[in-house]
Amino acid sequence: MSSFGTVGLKRIWDMLEHCAPGFEKKKTTHNWRVTWNGNCFPSLPLGPHGKRDNAEIQVGHIKKMARTLGIYDCALAFLDL
Repeated sequence: MSSFGTVGLKRIWDMLEHCAPGFEKKKTTHNWRVTWNGNCFPSLPLGPHGKRDNAEIQVGHIKKMARTLGIYDCALAFLDL
């Protein structure tokens, strides 16, 4: 599977709502901290500097987060990666 490309942050939140219902997100200085089901992924990037409403996040970060949270298969299917 390829780890190239980007996905918009709004689409990532939609995927988490579907695959990890009840997840929590917290914006820190440089990253988003995503927790669900006792697992924590503390390093989802905020995106490039400037307006970050729907930042494009690299697929490699998303896959690493999905593995950490235990939702890898669901995330790949939802995002069609």
